[in-house]
Amino acid sequence: MSIVVAILLGASAFDNAFDEGVTAYQNGDFETAISRFETLMKQGVAEPELFFNLGNAYYRTGRMGAAVANYERALQLAPDRADIRENLTRAVGRTERSRPRRGAGDWVDAFFFWHADFTGSRSLTVAAVFWVIAWSLLAVRLYRPWPYLRMGGTAAMAIALLFGGSWWVKSHPELIAVASRDSVPVRFGYRTAEAVHFELHEGDRVRIDERREGWARVE
Repeated sequence: MSIVVAILLGASAFDNAFDEGVTAYQNGDFETAISRFETLMKQGVAEPELFFNLGNAYYRTGRMGAAVANYERALQLAPDRADIRENLTRAVGRTERSRPRRGAGDWVDAFFFWHADFTGSRSLTVAAVFWVIAWSLLAVRLYRPWPYLRMGGTAAMAIALLFGGSWWVKSHPELIAVASRDSVPVRFGYRTAEAVHFELHEGDRVRIDERREGWARVE
């Protein structure tokens, strides 16, 4: 599948730099496109279309590490976008080791394996709906002890809590670092004098546990 250029969203969402970046991309001037998109990013614009297009431009220049990083940013904001996921998979496939990203953790993977395509707002909406249904059923049961009302209310409460947990996880995304050079040394400590533990290759992704004085402790 070919790399897709996102449709313009209009001047109300982005300024002229976005339009100029997309035009440069369509004309094959990928470096100018990168410059325009990064200008917006430095100004604090955080939209999936921006990161998606920036990832596309980096992909076209062969810088897979930067492409992967920006697709990850876009996917974090719009996890239901299949085009972003496809381009991320494509970019990872062109890296030296084509390593998949590690899961978020044992309990997250166990309970929320199903919510990859859900946005935080969608999970919150579903949680709110089932929360209301649960309490409504339990309230009705006080006056009408019909069979299965308690079971239905309990099931609705469980679904509400599950989707509420999904919303919480989506609201507290893990920090990901992506290697942007051919070789990035990972050391045992926070000094350049520390021994190298292993090396990351371009496009490899690791989870950030802590940041300190220009360093990141990764897992």
